[in-house]
Amino acid sequence: MREFLKKILGPFLTRLASRASAPDKKDVFASLGKLYKDLHRKKPLRGISIPVDVTKNRFIIFSDHHKGNKDDGDDFASSEKNYLAAMKYYLNNDFCCVSLGDGEELWKYKPSEVIRNNTESLGAEAKFHEQKKYYKTFGNHDLTWKNKLDVDFWFKGIFQLPLPVYEGLVLKTTVNDKKISFFLTHGHQGDKMSDNNGFSTWVVSHAWRPLQRYLEINVNTPATNLDLTDKHNIMMYEWSALQKDVLLITGHTHKPVFASGLYSDHPSNRIPGHNENIAGTRTRKLKPTYFNSGCCCYNDADITGIEIANGKISLIRWHWVNDASQRFVLEEVELEKLVRDL
Repeated sequence: MREFLKKILGPFLTRLASRASAPDKKDVFASLGKLYKDLHRKKPLRGISIPVDVTKNRFIIFSDHHKGNKDDGDDFASSEKNYLAAMKYYLNNDFCCVSLGDGEELWKYKPSEVIRNNTESLGAEAKFHEQKKYYKTFGNHDLTWKNKLDVDFWFKGIFQLPLPVYEGLVLKTTVNDKKISFFLTHGHQGDKMSDNNGFSTWVVSHAWRPLQRYLEINVNTPATNLDLTDKHNIMMYEWSALQKDVLLITGHTHKPVFASGLYSDHPSNRIPGHNENIAGTRTRKLKPTYFNSGCCCYNDADITGIEIANGKISLIRWHWVNDASQRFVLEEVELEKLVRDL
């Protein structure tokens, strides 16, 4: 029956879902702008805005773990050792932990499978929550967590409840007497399937996703399609560059970006079409307003994230070397310098 339905419905549903997941600039800008305004208006159902001292408070931002059920299709399984080592380091060094969406892979797996097979990693996150240093947002692959009843049901016994799961958060701080805001969200805003009202969200989580899992439908998204990845990162940068004193940090694309690529020639950090022409000549000045944390499910088992600590912002990588997980700084800049370049 599955193969019959997949043959009949699969092509149509795949095209429909892929089209809905493709970013549209108008929709992305409108959704990001509304969320950012709502966070400043202190609408707790969407997220929170909190004051921080970047000379004292420390944050590690991870996204896109895609925790699965430990089968061959589980993208997180090989990275788990690195992740656990990193979480131990950040807990011991007094960091707050932000899980920036798609922590759990609920497109391919049932929540029961994911929770049952990831108690150690979830338990590591719960230790931050016990200290009131854990912030979790939902993404398009774990949209189910937008529903509080689902969160309470599935995470009971692992996390102390309540466990708020936000769409975004704003860290408000002052650097060199200048007020700036770090705007953190998964980055799926503008996705027509995953960025909707409560009823649509419930339908997607409880009807479409189970159907997608059953029919094994593959959807092109910015995390799986390189053209969509660059297109999406460009839109994120363009939105952030139009804002005043706002630094946008997202995940979603699985491609790290540091300060819009302003301080580095590393190809993974560039915003294509914005800082170079075909001949490699710089065509316009970038603003260091966009960051992407990458993901925790690379094929080589590495993980990447964004740190805000000790007056700096850094792109870091955790890599397994000589039977131990080690932390490497890929990019780093003093916040004072970054703010001067805004």
